[in-house]
Amino acid sequence: MATAAEVSSDESKEAPLQLVHEMLVLDAFLTAPLDDRRFQAITRDFICDMLKELGMEPLGELGIYPAVDLREPGWSFIQPITTSHVSAHYFENPGSRPHVRLDAYSCATIDWTTLLAVCHKHLRLADWFGCFIERQLDKPHKRRVVELAGNGRTVVSKHSLSSHPYEVSGVRQ
Repeated sequence: MATAAEVSSDESKEAPLQLVHEMLVLDAFLTAPLDDRRFQAITRDFICDMLKELGMEPLGELGIYPAVDLREPGWSFIQPITTSHVSAHYFENPGSRPHVRLDAYSCATIDWTTLLAVCHKHLRLADWFGCFIERQLDKPHKRRVVELAGNGRTVVSKHSLSSHPYEVSGVRQ
């Protein structure tokens, strides 16, 4: 598997980046616990695949951190990308369902369906809930929040919570 740095492409030499400010917040139960002996490899493989599939470029090194509070064993990671970051926390408390909490924020477009497919491929999602947010400020775009729910790769609910023009200090965007 390629390292995150090897996934980087020549896209930065093309057209200027259109800043769009998008975020996917995902809270998911997993079908089975992940192999904690392989937490670094699991995380690296997930990140490399995610960067490739979403056309993202790493900004710095992937940070992987095992839990220090063993009441909630697991690990966390953060991957800085040229347009922001992706971070997650995996928890595996004996007697409860293993789960992951993931935040992917980018100043470039995030194809959240592709990100969900990558998550399922590497983490084996069970029931999950998410929120996709477009948070424009400096352009005349609509702000949008979409609440999501599903199981595995299947989206079972997609509900727009808001999609409207907004005003800041009396200036309509």
